[in-house]
Amino acid sequence: MALRLRRDGYAFFSIRQLIVLVVVIGILVGVFLIFFVQRPIPAAAPKRAEPEDTVSIDYIGSFADTGRVFDTSFDRVARDNVSYPKAASFSWRAQWQSFAFDVGCADRPPAEQQIAKCTASIKGFDHGVRGMAVGESNRVVVPPEDGYGPLDPARVFERPLLQEVPARIVMNTTAFQDTYGTTASDGLIVRDPFWAWNATVSVSGNVITVTNSPYIGERVRPYHAWNARVTQIDGTGNNGTGIVYVLHDLRPEDAGTILARDGANEFTVPTVDLARGVYVANYNREVVGRTLVFDLTVVSITRP
Repeated sequence: MALRLRRDGYAFFSIRQLIVLVVVIGILVGVFLIFFVQRPIPAAAPKRAEPEDTVSIDYIGSFADTGRVFDTSFDRVARDNVSYPKAASFSWRAQWQSFAFDVGCADRPPAEQQIAKCTASIKGFDHGVRGMAVGESNRVVVPPEDGYGPLDPARVFERPLLQEVPARIVMNTTAFQDTYGTTASDGLIVRDPFWAWNATVSVSGNVITVTNSPYIGERVRPYHAWNARVTQIDGTGNNGTGIVYVLHDLRPEDAGTILARDGANEFTVPTVDLARGVYVANYNREVVGRTLVFDLTVVSITRP
């Protein structure tokens, strides 16, 4: 007997319910996403240094030609002479801290800077920090015209490594008092204020003759900055005045490492030429006339 097929109404109803359920769930999920899930707020563009801002930075300043560090805000760099060899003019400070200045102040004439009471930096430093954000680092190369200005050649002197010093010096009583700080008397032994060797005094009326009396091989320390020694004494040289020959113990590797004081003035020794037998004494500040390299990191930006 053939079976009659019947339509399964219950199955059809279940599929319809499933479709409706899926649609409802989709609507509910969409509503949830719209009303309960917050969209991420786009990140604001970082503040970047521009004129009129006050910027605080950390830095390492070095010379482009030697790589020697002449200034820094980092204590760790100041203490590390192996990784960061120091220039002659590098000086120790009690505290190492970030440097703050007003961006754009360096472009103003000095008179306007005083009126505005803004803190200025060198132009290359000022221009180099522009466009940088907090936490960003950058290397800035500063030529002399945007740094500490051109070298003054009138303050640069070439001197012989083998120096000729007069063996006898003639002066009056006033000059003797000013030089040696005492009253001249015949046979008096004094110490030369520069070379620190002994000298003998001879008095004839108002004329005083001081005869330098070092010994060959005597070691001296010119400018209290490097070693030298007496190599020869010629008592009749220079038309009878006599000559003491002093050899300065300077080497090419000493260049850029010596800061000496000559009275009230300081000078550096940028060059030692053994072949020519000379060294250079530069009375300009060491940063003058040099291309500088600054490694900068912005610490903060304050906008008025």
